[in-house]
Amino acid sequence: MAEKKKILVMVASPKNERSGTLIPTKAFVEGLEQNGDYETEYIFIDKMHIKPCRGCLSCWGREDGSCFMKDDDVPMIREKLINSDIVIWSFPLFLFSLPGQMKVLMDRIVGMVHPYMGQKLKEGANALNSHLHGLQFQKEGQKIILLSSCAWMDLDVVYEPIRKQFDIILGHEGYTLIACPQMRALDHRGGPRRLNMLREKYRKGGAELATTGKLSQEAIDMMQKPIFSEDAYVTLVTEFVTHMFDRDDNF
Repeated sequence: MAEKKKILVMVASPKNERSGTLIPTKAFVEGLEQNGDYETEYIFIDKMHIKPCRGCLSCWGREDGSCFMKDDDVPMIREKLINSDIVIWSFPLFLFSLPGQMKVLMDRIVGMVHPYMGQKLKEGANALNSHLHGLQFQKEGQKIILLSSCAWMDLDVVYEPIRKQFDIILGHEGYTLIACPQMRALDHRGGPRRLNMLREKYRKGGAELATTGKLSQEAIDMMQKPIFSEDAYVTLVTEFVTHMFDRDDNF
């Protein structure tokens, strides 16, 4: 019997299980699981014991790229990241960047990428398809997905910092970004019908990845299409801000 493929979901929201980003994330994983032989593990970064990076770069001097600090959860997390077939980083957009919990972990696993030895990006049209680092110790065929939610609709603008960061670390083709717009209002003011519409879109995306081994741009565009019109969304955002303290799970 063939071994099940491993999905590792790295939840970077400080809300942990109450994260709104988990709504599309779980639907995407369901699409995978319903159309392939997978087993899934969720790691909630906020609950992990992760010491900040000391910036010594001694990890780049070790053959296995490991950090000198061994007394926290990073060695365990690193092992799971290396051995998973699909790694999904599930996170909300925080000030056009990553949540702090995710950034602290990324700093600590810098030894998983090739060291910087003065290399430069390629020039011209292929620049974004190259990288300054690239992963080492990566499982063959592993797919990395950034599944991020935000309040915005202008995805190309607000995710530009994320794209640039991961383009120069992994290369443009080394990861896939799926951005879910309007998520906070959807979670709090959208109602079950619209949330189910969202879930169905992400299940279809996961199903495509499971059955074809890749995500088409059409599938990504489908998942990223806003549920609300601009006018309706402005009204919902106003309602959300006005009633921000009505729900305990907002904090």
